[in-house]
Amino acid sequence: MSVGNSNLQKFNSILDLFIKSKTIPSLHSILNEPITYEIKKVQEIEIQNLDSVKSSFQDVEDVTAVYVKSAGDFHIGVLLYFTEETSKKLTTKLLGNLQSDELNKITMSSISEIGNILSASVFNALSMSKSCRLDTSVPGYAVETLRTLLESVAAETGYDSDSMVISLVEFHGKNSGMLLNMLLIQSPNELI
Repeated sequence: MSVGNSNLQKFNSILDLFIKSKTIPSLHSILNEPITYEIKKVQEIEIQNLDSVKSSFQDVEDVTAVYVKSAGDFHIGVLLYFTEETSKKLTTKLLGNLQSDELNKITMSSISEIGNILSASVFNALSMSKSCRLDTSVPGYAVETLRTLLESVAAETGYDSDSMVISLVEFHGKNSGMLLNMLLIQSPNELI
């Protein structure tokens, strides 16, 4: 099923409103700095063409990622990912300087919570605007290649279609220079 450009543009407008009204204030509160964002692309891709998903981290071997999915009236996944350097900056902003032996479990927990908060901002905005029910998963945490993460997400998303709609959003911390990417992933059969 092809979604069509007009539906993708409509979704882009809805996404822009959600991010502006919910996600940016949440991220600003977490990072305590001004945040800018850009919706880089909203597109439908064939699952076998995952390499067409381009991001700022294409040349980075592994990225730190949090994945949260929702079920209910709509099925949508949110994959938040960034470099190891940004992961360390985020942890330091949230928890202060830690000893290196403390970093693994606390870092994983704090990064997962950031992913949970940011994905909840999208899910809550969607739920309120569409008067729908969404049940979210516990955040999953991984340090892996972007391609491997996308394959995993595609396996969960592509249950009813050979394609998926992805929306790539970049967030920039104005003071820290941190760059975070968020991918929203949906089946084209359930485009919001």
